[in-house]
Amino acid sequence: MLRYFLVVALIILSVWSYTQHQKLVRLQAKVDEYQQEYWTSEIGLARTEGAFIGLRTSSEIKIINLRSAVTGFEQTVAELRDLVVSKDHLISSLQEGQMLTVTAYSPTPDQTDDTPFITANNNRVRPGIAAVSPDLFANGWVFGRKIYVVDYGVYEIDDLMAQRMQNTIDIFMFSRQEALTFGKQQLRVYLLGA
Repeated sequence: MLRYFLVVALIILSVWSYTQHQKLVRLQAKVDEYQQEYWTSEIGLARTEGAFIGLRTSSEIKIINLRSAVTGFEQTVAELRDLVVSKDHLISSLQEGQMLTVTAYSPTPDQTDDTPFITANNNRVRPGIAAVSPDLFANGWVFGRKIYVVDYGVYEIDDLMAQRMQNTIDIFMFSRQEALTFGKQQLRVYLLGA
């Protein structure tokens, strides 16, 4: 009788453990989905602090629920929490996005000055940098700040464009052909927090 009871208890424990694991997988997928929504939904464009605080509070409540539902997976949950909190911080640091002209340039003399491998900030060119037009630079889009170009990612401001340019971002690419293929686009660009 005791064996029967132990077998039944083991089966129940196994089923419970499996369902908890499935819940964790679903919850982890949900957290990934929430992270993606931050960048793709209109929530990322919200201007009020209340919206950002609501997102942060909502994310923290979801993390608390994850922890109580899946006690055996504390390490995984802690990593997910850190990821969500870091995304909340990044989202709350966004300033209002602007629709800007976005182009690309390569280190060729016809697309730069006479020092094509040195930026206006006196650094060597590298992937992940961008140049800004002088009007943006004058409004706080300065060297070392990061920008998020929707659909293309995060870049560090490390170069300046020609004086005649306005409301323009120029993304650096080593390949001249890639820069030409990128062309000229109107995209939403965010200046990220310090």
